Amino acid sequence: MLLIIISKSDKQEDIDFFTELYIKFYPIMKTKAYEITQDYSVTDDLIQEAFIRLIKKIPILKSLNSCKRSSYIVHTIRNTSFNYVKKCLNEKNKCTYGLLDEGAEYIADSQLSIEEKYNLKEEYEQLGSIIGLLSERDQLLLINKYILELTDTELSKAIDVPAANIRSYLTRARRRALKLFLRKEEDKDHDRSFR
Repeated sequence: MLLIIISKSDKQEDIDFFTELYIKFYPIMKTKAYEITQDYSVTDDLIQEAFIRLIKKIPILKSLNSCKRSSYIVHTIRNTSFNYVKKCLNEKNKCTYGLLDEGAEYIADSQLSIEEKYNLKEEYEQLGSIIGLLSERDQLLLINKYILELTDTELSKAIDVPAANIRSYLTRARRRALKLFLRKEEDKDHDRSFR
């Protein structure tokens, strides 16, 4: 279907440009669509929909440098995938189980949105990579305290440190982790400013 839409373009260079984009970005887009939807059966449809949107943006895509073009395309498939998931969730949530339609608006929605879940996942991955950069003792402290939820007494036995010192050890480990996190954020901002 995409080739039919592309072939309607008057310029052969547009067709070649777009075909090259499709070949180059298909794997990345498939990965990103699956990451968000967790459903391989719809990823190709979402890629097609994203490229249909991108056809209208050929002049913009040509004017962007390689990095910005990549980012633009990834954001397009990301947004297309989020829209699909939202649509599916809306269809699932339409049933109000006997409530009148006007009563349904007063029910609180306690679920995280897909965007919030995705952002939370990215934050967890980033925190995991930062914890991996800490010393072994700091890693043990933070993982045992905040993931395994050990008490201070259990934690002191697990890492062989007096219970009276656990709080200060945890404070220092958190500060070192925060310092690494902030340094990593500064590096990202620095890299973005050069794009």
